[in-house]
Amino acid sequence: MNTAEDSTTAYDEVLYPPAVHIHTHIDRLATVGKLRGLHPAPIDRCRVLELGCGAGTNLISMAFNFPESTFIGIDIAHRPLIAGEEAIKELGLKNIGLQRFDLCQANKERFGYFDYIIAHGVYSWVPEPVRERILAGCREMLNAQGIAYISYNAYPGNHLRDLARGIIRFHAAHFKSPTEKIQQARGILQFLAESTPEPDAYITALRAEFERAVRYKDEAFYHDDLGEVSQSFYFHEFIRNAERHGLQFLGEATPNEVDPEKVTTEVLNKLKELEGGSEILREQYKDFVLGCPFRRNLLCHREVGLAPRRLQRVVNELYVACEASPVEGKTDSTVFRRPAGGELESGYPLMVAALKCICSEWPCAISVATVLERVRASLVGAIPLTSQEEDAAALADGLLSAYERGFLQLQVGPRAVVNEISSRPMSSALARYQSKRGDLATSQLHKFVRLEDPLTRRMMQLLDGSRDQESIVFELSESIRSGQIDIYQNGARMTDPVSIFAFVRRRVLEISQALLKEGLLVR
Repeated sequence: MNTAEDSTTAYDEVLYPPAVHIHTHIDRLATVGKLRGLHPAPIDRCRVLELGCGAGTNLISMAFNFPESTFIGIDIAHRPLIAGEEAIKELGLKNIGLQRFDLCQANKERFGYFDYIIAHGVYSWVPEPVRERILAGCREMLNAQGIAYISYNAYPGNHLRDLARGIIRFHAAHFKSPTEKIQQARGILQFLAESTPEPDAYITALRAEFERAVRYKDEAFYHDDLGEVSQSFYFHEFIRNAERHGLQFLGEATPNEVDPEKVTTEVLNKLKELEGGSEILREQYKDFVLGCPFRRNLLCHREVGLAPRRLQRVVNELYVACEASPVEGKTDSTVFRRPAGGELESGYPLMVAALKCICSEWPCAISVATVLERVRASLVGAIPLTSQEEDAAALADGLLSAYERGFLQLQVGPRAVVNEISSRPMSSALARYQSKRGDLATSQLHKFVRLEDPLTRRMMQLLDGSRDQESIVFELSESIRSGQIDIYQNGARMTDPVSIFAFVRRRVLEISQALLKEGLLVR
């Protein structure tokens, strides 16, 4: 099992924070592939490899939801893998394995072929020979229609991070413990950021880096910014390296089109001029415009013939999801606004009706074909309809444009999530397991959700589908009365049974709605 040396690594000494990465989800990868004319393996029957998997949190979430697919994670650090193996055993998962293994020795003889290979947060933080092996391994172990995901720090945006990195590594080198290094690194950034009352460009950049460093989790900051290796690349440099290994650019795992509302007409015109030429050239100039600091590139075999642009006709084969609400707009148009920010305005009745239909289903995804069927039925007699084929093309064009801007998500399939609270609500066994051990739980949308208080965490553990709302209220009330959970009101601990019951009844409804919206309730 073990070709890695039996010595500890920096990731054994300081554990990297567990996380799930929404853009690594195999549905995301398959969707990008299909839109470029690829025929990726069905996500419910595929083989997936994650390089540098850590504790396997990202992979476990997918393995939990796709029991007929096979997942393998490898990492050289030992302690994170022990934690991951414990979770896999506790959850009873049979379709995933984590192994301690040197990435440079991973090959098809040892692991076979894969439909999807994921390397998130690895490429920029390993020496050049390991980077070369990651690309060579993707070429060697990817199936013919396979997709590889590789993320890395990107220029030009990461030049500012490099500026701060040189300073903090020099300063922190004089200290021994990780805790001291982290504190001193932030301290020197703060010292410089506050060194002048009227900041110039240099100090402004350092202030921004200090603010980022403060928000960063200690362990992630230690590895990502203070580690021995942290190499950034221009997009064209990374792609040139990938091409040397027989791979080609398939797309970005996250939509990265330039928002027309945030740039000048001249910029949009110049980017438009580049559309008929080299895709690599256009992508690089987009990075120049956006100041891109991080890339999530998808690669496939060089021999695969890709469509030059995303295929509009494929949209009608997909599912769509969007968390937005219509708000008051102009008399001849409707504005849709997302809770996390971002707006889309349309005056086209077909698109407006489609977005209302899609958003009403959140957090569920709905097939584009169903959206078209419902919308056409709702608009009969209201507006003149064209043929079904023309309406399908118009809808696909509008949804594709919104997807490219990152306003909505296209998917190859639905998720096991609900948009109504049932009489006996249920969360996934994975989320319940996580809520017993911390304040983060993985939703069905492949996102970490913070469970803000003990009452929410305790309620999550009760959502196994066996209890109705009244039973949940009763058990939570008993937990407060017995002192298992402390609830304070006006600075005093609640003890009155009637007040506790009324409080819990209200909070159960609020928590249920919040869990529903976050995709934490399942069918």
